[in-house]
Amino acid sequence: MPKRVLIAAGGTGGHFYPGLVLAQTLKARGWEPLMLLRREDPALATLEREGIAACEVPLRGMPRSLGLPLLGFSRDLVKSLRLVSRVVRDFQPAVVVGMGGYLTFPAVAAAARRGVPRAIHESNAVPGLANKAAAAFGAQLFWGLPPVCGKGTVVGTPIRQALWTRGDPAAARKELGLAPGKRTVLIFGGSQGARGLNRGAAAVLARFAKKAPGLQVLHLAGKTEGPDVEKLYAGMDAKVLPFLDRMELAYAASDLVLCRSGASTLAELAAQRAPAILVPFPAAAANHQEINARVLEKAGACRVVLEAELEARLAGLLEELLASPSGETARRALANSYSNLGLPAAQKAGETLADAVEQLGEKATNPRL
Repeated sequence: MPKRVLIAAGGTGGHFYPGLVLAQTLKARGWEPLMLLRREDPALATLEREGIAACEVPLRGMPRSLGLPLLGFSRDLVKSLRLVSRVVRDFQPAVVVGMGGYLTFPAVAAAARRGVPRAIHESNAVPGLANKAAAAFGAQLFWGLPPVCGKGTVVGTPIRQALWTRGDPAAARKELGLAPGKRTVLIFGGSQGARGLNRGAAAVLARFAKKAPGLQVLHLAGKTEGPDVEKLYAGMDAKVLPFLDRMELAYAASDLVLCRSGASTLAELAAQRAPAILVPFPAAAANHQEINARVLEKAGACRVVLEAELEARLAGLLEELLASPSGETARRALANSYSNLGLPAAQKAGETLADAVEQLGEKATNPRL
């Protein structure tokens, strides 16, 4: 009978995709993975295609203010704790792994109650609320970025295989319908809070392009922002899309990336060695996106601009990194500085985390039934 692993990866794509890579890696090694997702999670279709079993949990993210939503969350948390406890009892995993979303807490709490080895993966440079709570149950901690404080092992954040290496710029631009020989800026936000970045960056770039011919933009603006963003680029060579499934093409096509600083995005940038200007989402919980960005900035791997500073600072950075005679040298210095982070190679992140899970599994004892 194969060893079993329970992986809690519900919440956002930043938690799900690293959990999926871990599940795929362990499955290839003969393990039987089961993933915990929130009820009606769109990611369920992905797991079905991958042949990975899933269990839906009726829990949403914790509200950040007092009131009726918090009471509803407390009720759902109690239900989820009971459900996940039954899952651990019946599935009998050798290891339980939480990937940092809000489902991490009930999964790790249930594992601790039954004596099952447990681990948590924190993609950010500071632990989120769920991981802080889960750490109290003796879970082994693994980091995706060098932490600003705290113990644990840095293993990197697993990302999709298509993003492990960088493709040919000219070929990628041609496939995306961009001019092969033009310097290209890639702009994208995230699953939340991209409006300020979309509007601010587009406005600055449209003005900057008048002084810097030979520049083009690939802007992934999200489902609702596209038409308004496209208007801001009037007269400039810009391709505005709601999203792009093949992000490996977008990275390959770019000379410079302008984006948020969520943990999964940073893992992709590091794998691609992509020169970047990071604009942290200002409403991110505990300001974790700015903290992430400052870790890369300290390593010399990026420039950081707060959203409130876009109008004042972005044009100067574009001049430095794209239009000045030393721009190519500056971009190359950013790309080379990712090595200062001390992260494993992208193709090793999933394997390194899987190795750690297997080591925990070897120490597994029979759960208390």
